[in-house]
Amino acid sequence: TMSRTAADMVAQLVREDPRMLISFPGGDTPVGLLELFCGKVNRGELDPTGLKFVQLDDWVGLGPDDEGSCSHFIREKLLKKMDKPFADVFTFDGSRADIDGQLAAQDAFINQYGPISVEVLGIGMNGHLGFNEEGVDFSLRSHRTPLSMTTRGVQKKYFGGRDLPLTEGITQGIAQIMESRTVMVIANGEKKAEIVAKAILGPVTDQVPASVLQEHPNCYYLLDEGA
Repeated sequence: TMSRTAADMVAQLVREDPRMLISFPGGDTPVGLLELFCGKVNRGELDPTGLKFVQLDDWVGLGPDDEGSCSHFIREKLLKKMDKPFADVFTFDGSRADIDGQLAAQDAFINQYGPISVEVLGIGMNGHLGFNEEGVDFSLRSHRTPLSMTTRGVQKKYFGGRDLPLTEGITQGIAQIMESRTVMVIANGEKKAEIVAKAILGPVTDQVPASVLQEHPNCYYLLDEGA
């Protein structure tokens, strides 16, 4: 139901502006949303050919051919599943040396097509959005960042239980997220309940990055009963 509601909201916004810039996250939480979005495209209910897509974040050290990277996830779960392509796409390749160049390219992509119209996000166990970890400067745009111990502790689930030596991420910045016209945070499971409560009800603080969304004029949390 969470995924269906999110997909229906995204679809309605796309129909209102079929040339918009959109962004979906990687990870376990958005899998259902992406399946439903691709289904709408493949049944002819949505036309993606005017849409632009920008990736949210990725692990430094992994590229699109590495299973567990966010770019691999987006390619396999979204881009390859649609019968029609987006008008333009920006994805990271964290395996390349020119990380700073990719960050500049993401900024330029968002500046060209943005602001982002629909920004779909998950929320980390520490309240991160993308790889905007505790203590993040809310004014940052695309940037590289050390991964928190919390994030490094849960990363094994993306790599078949392997503990890879990943210490940095690349991500859209909080400034770009806050400039988005609509933000949708999806979260499920009791394990997310405590951090969701802090993000929505607690003080706005860089120690819980998602708390900044309290200041966004058009932000929705889509939660299951557990979360």
